[in-house]
Formats: sequence, structure tokens, C-alpha cells
Amino acid sequence: MKKLHLLVVILPLFLLGCRGPETAAAATSTIAPKAHMNMLQLMRAFPFPHSNVLFDTQTRDPIGPEKKQSMVYSVYRWQDSDTYAGWEGVENSALALTEIAPLLLTPRMCANGLPAPVDQPDWKAAVEGLVSAGEAAHKAALTNNLDEMITVSETVVNSCSACHDKYRDVDLGTFRQPRPSRGSQRAHRWRARLRTPQRSSPHRSR
Repeated sequence: MKKLHLLVVILPLFLLGCRGPETAAAATSTIAPKAHMNMLQLMRAFPFPHSNVLFDTQTRDPIGPEKKQSMVYSVYRWQDSDTYAGWEGVENSALALTEIAPLLLTPRMCANGLPAPVDQPDWKAAVEGLVSAGEAAHKAALTNNLDEMITVSETVVNSCSACHDKYRDVDLGTFRQPRPSRGSQRAHRWRARLRTPQRSSPHRSR
């Protein structure tokens, strides 16, 4: 009788274990990337604040006397506490730039209603550059050395510029002028797609 009870208990568990991976796989297969933000909103929500945390270390020590005026305190503060700020916050902002890559490659619209150029080779290269810059910034942040942050800031700036110079900081007037070749038409068209009026250039610490 004891053997019978043991078999009754083990058999359902065995069947459950066999069915578990299939259930997990089915659940995973139903999850697909979906964009809820346009590209402008995404840029302002993620790269903008986190890159500014990194740039701000060029002029402010995140654990120095002016720490409550720093960007890292502004982003990571909890009430009047800097529990999540300091160098830990700088490290997290650097990692945030590396983690955003899949979001920047997810098809979505630009603020002007046109599709973002996420399939373009130069866009993909710019995203890869941002990931590399984030990794370098994280390595620098681990040193807790302001000079290292000043040095790596140029790497972050260059990664941002790879996108901004072509897709954001362009003159829309040139888009409406005659263009001599199909190749240049294509380039101007993609540049215009991400362009929206800017009051000031993002990725500046001040």
C-alpha cells in the first residue's frame, strides 16, 4: 500500500516536470517586442538622463560637497537621501546605456510620424557604439576617479554624435531642395525622419 501511495505522488510530479518546459516555452513565444514610445520619447527617457549623469562627473564629484547638485543625485535621489546616488548611480547610468540597445533597435515611429531607421546599417552601428561607450563608462565609474570619467566622456559624446549628426542635428530646409542622386535623397530622407524642433541639445550636463 505504501508503494502505491508513493507511485501516486511521484507520477503527477513527473508529468508536471515534463510539461513545465513546454508551458514556459509557450509563454515565452507569446512575448513580442512592442514599442509604446516614439523615438524622441525613448531618447528623452533613457539616454538623455543617463548620459547626463556621466557628463556631470566632469564638473561635479558625485560624493563630494556638491553631490546634492549633481545629476546623479537628481536621477537617483529618494526624498532627501542619496542612497542610490553616488558612484553606484554613475555605474548604473553607464550600464543603462548598454541595456537600451534592444529598445533602440525595436521598430517604432519618430515624433514626426515616420518610421525610425532601426534597420539602417549606420543606425545599428551607432547603437553598437553606444553599447561600447556604456561599457567603457562603467569601467571608468568603477575606479571612482573623476579624471577617468572626463576621459571616457569623449567616448560617450562620440557615440551620441554618430546618431545625432545624421538623424537629429540636420537642417530640414535641405530636405526640400533638389538632390542630385538617389543615394543622397535616401540619406536626407532618413535624416529628416528623426528631426524634431529642439530647444537645446541633449546630452549636455549644463
